[in-house]
Amino acid sequence: MANSVILYPLGVGDAFTARHFFVNSFISVDGREFFIDCPAYLGKMFHSNNKHGELKLDLHRYRELFITHMHADHVGGLEELAYFQYYKTENPVKLYGPEWLLQDIWTHLRPALEPSVREGGGLAAFDWYFDPVPIPHFHDFGDFKVSYKTTRHIPRTLAFRFDFGNFRLGYAPDTGFDPDLIAWINECDLIIHDAWFGKTEALGGDIRSLHTPIADLLTLPEDFQRKTLLCHYADTAYRDSPENPSENIGAYRLLQQGKVYRLV
Repeated sequence: MANSVILYPLGVGDAFTARHFFVNSFISVDGREFFIDCPAYLGKMFHSNNKHGELKLDLHRYRELFITHMHADHVGGLEELAYFQYYKTENPVKLYGPEWLLQDIWTHLRPALEPSVREGGGLAAFDWYFDPVPIPHFHDFGDFKVSYKTTRHIPRTLAFRFDFGNFRLGYAPDTGFDPDLIAWINECDLIIHDAWFGKTEALGGDIRSLHTPIADLLTLPEDFQRKTLLCHYADTAYRDSPENPSENIGAYRLLQQGKVYRLV
């Protein structure tokens, strides 16, 4: 059972945000630290956070990392992190996920990272940069337990449930409206969930196949709403303060970038 759990969102915005950083989070469990997702412009993100956020962080804190899926706003910083680890540290970051996701990550990174810069050349391998650790659908990390489920987004997108013994966190930053997923994460004490503001029609297709409109979220019971913080939201989700959303969001609240949430 954890004595202290802190959730710290480093980014809350959607894939088109210019106001925020892309959705990603830092979590501390009794001093053990991990991140969820790794967006591009890590240096800028930490520089901005350390000027404006409530908690000071830097790249050296990346020691354990979970990835939800392969969209650029969630994995765009992995190459940056890999090179930082390779040149600045001696301990590869532990990278957790299903075996197929770890394989997808190396396939994505391989063209840039495989050519070796070591004397004599040769080919680099995934474990030069990361310590890839395949995990099953349920895994006990000792300090906490993790389970995951695919969401209604692009194929093979994950949502996570973190069980800290006395508190459970549901984390579903990218998902279309999915009653089965809602039922799965409703067991948690706090939920981070995707939200789409504005029109759902787009040139590339129906946004509802990828994200969850506010109108759909408002159909859910109030007890679910009260324990849910909305993320992956548009820059227009609020004007002056996330405490005052630009449209009715019921009993939901907007997840705030750079704010410490003490869960335990």
